Amino acid sequence: MSFSIRLSQPVFRVQQLLFAFGIFRLILATGLCVLALLPETAKELLPSPNPESMQLATLVYLILTILGMLLTVNEQLSKTPITVLLITDILLLMLILRYSGGVDSGFGSLMLISVGIGGLLLPLRQSLLVAATATSSVVYTEILPLDGATRDLLQAALLGLGYFAETLFLQYVGQRVKKTEQLARVQADTILDLRHLNELIVQRLRTGIIVVTSEGAIRLMNDAARDLLKETDNPPFWLSQSLQDRLASWQRNPHNEIEPIQADTEHPGVSVNIARLQTTQTSDLIIFLEDSGRMQQQAQQLKLASLGRLTASIAHEIRNPLGAISHAAQLLDEAPALAEADKRLLAMIHTHSQRVNTIIETILELSRRRPKQISSIAAAALIEQCLAERELETERQQDQIEIAVEVNFNMHIDIHQIKQALHNLIANGLYYSGLQVGQRRLRLSTGELSGSEQYYLDIEDEGLGVPGDQIKNLFEPFYTTEHSGTGLGLYIAKELCEANRLKLSYVQNRRGGCFRIVFPHALSQRSER
Repeated sequence: MSFSIRLSQPVFRVQQLLFAFGIFRLILATGLCVLALLPETAKELLPSPNPESMQLATLVYLILTILGMLLTVNEQLSKTPITVLLITDILLLMLILRYSGGVDSGFGSLMLISVGIGGLLLPLRQSLLVAATATSSVVYTEILPLDGATRDLLQAALLGLGYFAETLFLQYVGQRVKKTEQLARVQADTILDLRHLNELIVQRLRTGIIVVTSEGAIRLMNDAARDLLKETDNPPFWLSQSLQDRLASWQRNPHNEIEPIQADTEHPGVSVNIARLQTTQTSDLIIFLEDSGRMQQQAQQLKLASLGRLTASIAHEIRNPLGAISHAAQLLDEAPALAEADKRLLAMIHTHSQRVNTIIETILELSRRRPKQISSIAAAALIEQCLAERELETERQQDQIEIAVEVNFNMHIDIHQIKQALHNLIANGLYYSGLQVGQRRLRLSTGELSGSEQYYLDIEDEGLGVPGDQIKNLFEPFYTTEHSGTGLGLYIAKELCEANRLKLSYVQNRRGGCFRIVFPHALSQRSER
């Protein structure tokens, strides 16, 4: 409900207060009308009533009260300012007060309700106008009393002072209440924003979060927890039986280690940790779920990082002795009358010295990796540049490389690092194609994934492929099935791709071996050929 004046309460509270005031006026008007229709009773209760005029005044008051209630129910009262409503009510009460014998009748206190409503709902000036109207009405009934009525100006003045005191007090209280409500509203909005922020943070966490009661009823479950537990209900109401059993075991003895959960054999185990939200035994519980595979992967990455630093230090120390060995072998190779057996031994020294030197150079290159220099390039241009750089090698080895750019797209990457990864993958594919079919053949193709609509680049050879039991070790450093390999080519390619936020993986169920680089949406967009 809107009014033409400034309100100090929310609209719905004003409506409630006005409706209650209308009920009070209806009860009061009915009671006064009944009293006026009983002249003998009125004469006994009132000092000097005027029955006929009082009956007319109370009847008009009752009619206007009923009309006001109907307008309130039909939401038409918004067209009438509250000031007009209250002044009309006071004037009618003044007539009833005048015809019932003045302030001695006690009806002057009935105006306190109307004055109080004005003090609560109206600004200071208008509420003082209502109080002045009530005071003037009471004083008027005593200055010009009807025949037979006595004057009591002191009581009228005291009532007037009471009206003003009530108005000022309610104005003060209303201002304090208004400030308190504004502060509470701001705090409520802040709490609501913080709640939404907390929910958003919890939903975005990679750690599974479940908040449950002590009986196991779920209050909150984020998406990570639903994915880890493979929950199909959205959201489930109770914990699964496996989690319920672990919760009961933890409640019996919180110090026992909780057994991990595994949804099925195809998914890794999920570690479970439980804590209380409060110190009481009946408080809610929070369950943390962590992907054991991801935790092991993080631990493995930390180990590899430490191993990489250690290996780089060792490689640097080995480099000088290795150079001395290689130099001594070269000098020995120049000696005259060298036996054939010694020459074979020297050839082995040269071969393995060169292999060790290659490993050292690769390790030192990883440890001295320069910062990324991001630039934009199309997939077709990247492939052309990469093949142009190895043109001499391609002609010498008679390599056959097929290019199928079905989808051309721009990417924002460090071109030098990704070309280095491609060189490693291309060399790996050509080598295994040559072993299998006798010709070094390779196919480079681009496309778009049907599910996620991400662009990809495939490097597909005609080799035997990678056995299923070896795929998990494929990108580990120093893992190789060839005696002459270093086991660092695929590891370096994956590291370079991940440094550019690309995903390098092995694609199974192909005729030969196939490695796929997937480009995320944030780093790629379709381009015209």
